[in-house]
Amino acid sequence: MYSYSSILASNDPKLAIPNTFLRQDADTDHLALILPGLNYTCDMPLLYYASQIMLEAGADVLQVKYDYTRSRSGSSASPLKERFGDLQTDVTQIARVALVQRDYKHLTVIGKSLGTLAIPKLLKADIPLHPQSCVYLTPILNELIHLRDLIQTCPRNLFVIGTSDRYYDPGLISQLRIFQPDNFLMIDGVNHSLEVPQDTLRSLEILKQVIVHIQDFVHTD
Repeated sequence: MYSYSSILASNDPKLAIPNTFLRQDADTDHLALILPGLNYTCDMPLLYYASQIMLEAGADVLQVKYDYTRSRSGSSASPLKERFGDLQTDVTQIARVALVQRDYKHLTVIGKSLGTLAIPKLLKADIPLHPQSCVYLTPILNELIHLRDLIQTCPRNLFVIGTSDRYYDPGLISQLRIFQPDNFLMIDGVNHSLEVPQDTLRSLEILKQVIVHIQDFVHTD
């Protein structure tokens, strides 16, 4: 079993990073960090079930619940560049605090869309433990390709993307899979939410396929 709580990453309320910390009752040396997309929260299917898989694997799970649809002042949407900067700073800050909750030996990071852009930052950040397993759900390939060498420093990577995703690019995929040829799951006809529009049953089949793939990825570690 596990308990629900949250982690305080800053004493300044304006800099607080909303989160849910799912802490195993039993001892564990594995932490999973869940990084949502801009409009895809940790409570939505892919990340909800990815969290459940990590809990079943015996890991503590930290769901980071940032919201960059509004500015820090809450007045209006912040510029995209500002969001990226806030994202990397926020994720590094909360990861640093989360990693001292126990004596962790393994860090898995699962990001969705915008959240995938924070993963490479963690690979070189000044934090107690760097990720050993990284899952990129619907990655923003045109941004990540510039960080290819850094991404490849992670021992194990898994990328999941649909061929109808606006960020799908076979050329960029071929560059990212040079060192790990089997680390891409590409699904025909699937959009940026890893769904098939107007086909609920097929979308549910794809959800199961992705979650099983993540489960296999975690258990072969």
